[in-house]
Amino acid sequence: MNVVWQEKMVSGMAMALFGSFVVVLLLMALLFRSLLWGLLCMIPLTVTIGAIYGLIGIVGKNYDMPVAVLSALSLGLAVDYAIHFLARTRATQAETGSWRRSVAPMFGEPARAITRNAIVLGVGFLPLLAAPLVPYQTVGVFIAAILLTAGLSTLLILPALITLLQRWLFPGARRAVPNSQKQEEGVQ
Repeated sequence: MNVVWQEKMVSGMAMALFGSFVVVLLLMALLFRSLLWGLLCMIPLTVTIGAIYGLIGIVGKNYDMPVAVLSALSLGLAVDYAIHFLARTRATQAETGSWRRSVAPMFGEPARAITRNAIVLGVGFLPLLAAPLVPYQTVGVFIAAILLTAGLSTLLILPALITLLQRWLFPGARRAVPNSQKQEEGVQ
């Protein structure tokens, strides 16, 4: 009976993960009032889920009950850093007028806060490795991996994508004119 119940629970959690992913995407699009910003917010989450569950597959770990529960937790944990980073990016860019001038302030306080949070929470789950039950050990390892991967992917991938997509993300932003172009305009 336990095996049948666990199989039904695991298959239900896999479907719930997909449904939750779609719901989180819709919530992010509503939060940022933009489908593009919502999709951008989902990138660290997608990378984290792909990396962690890819690693689970490579290691040969079955998609069992602890891993199924982790899939639900990973959605909320992984998207949290992206929300903070993108919300702060928008506010900072509105103050400075350009993404280029926003980079230094963004990698000051906000990036330090995300880094510290990921490390403290990630390391905070590692004592579960000393637990006598294997499911607790699994939860400890994978929650720590989810938190660290989500923080790292937020701080590495999002700034690169913002740089590539800044024309569409900040359509009304002032464009910085290169010095060589300023000199040419001044001569004419």
